[in-house]
Amino acid sequence: MCHFAYIRVIKFFLMNISDQGISDNALKLGDLYEATWSDKPLRIIGFDDAEVFYDARWPNNTWTFSGNFKKKGYFYRTPAKTFIKYTKRIDMVLLSIEELEVFRPDLPMRVLRTKNLNWNDFPINDKDKFDYIHESLGADSQNQIIKSNKVVLVPSGRKGGLKKGVAISADNSSYFTPAELIWKAKEIQENQNNEKSNGIGIYRLGFEKRIPSYSIGEYTGEYISSLGLD
Repeated sequence: MCHFAYIRVIKFFLMNISDQGISDNALKLGDLYEATWSDKPLRIIGFDDAEVFYDARWPNNTWTFSGNFKKKGYFYRTPAKTFIKYTKRIDMVLLSIEELEVFRPDLPMRVLRTKNLNWNDFPINDKDKFDYIHESLGADSQNQIIKSNKVVLVPSGRKGGLKKGVAISADNSSYFTPAELIWKAKEIQENQNNEKSNGIGIYRLGFEKRIPSYSIGEYTGEYISSLGLD
């Protein structure tokens, strides 16, 4: 790909990241850091005001996620405040076109978090009558969409942990609306777990075979710590 085409792609991703409301801070995609909790250099591959996703470079100069796009990868993550406090910037390795296409740093890290709905306790079981969804979600969630024609949704088991992901396609072949994403997540989650949840939420995990992946969970705080640090 030529230089100007690369610049256009970079601008596209940065524009979509800006749409998420990320504040102007010191974090930048591709920046390489030393961290107090890791003996490997860490490279930012996604972030917002609450959370940072990062890759790790191993002694043989390979990465945990980059270059392993045909596999399944759940991003390393930590709260943004923790990352900023306990790391030191040492270099920058610009994300390639392929990395941008697989990592999709433009996608939101968490969507459709609400206490007003619960898996296995929806007041309606007819998809065609699901218009009330906009009344159940907060104002921000009503306009949240996933700008991808495919995603992998990963349900949560009864005893915790993640089950096998299910790839779904957007009805309009372009993006997922809030109602569509919730309804499809409902079917996947309730097939795996018949317990009533404490609210709902959908959280970015990483990718599976180049497709963005999200976990189906409950309502939690902005940062999900269950995946831990590197």
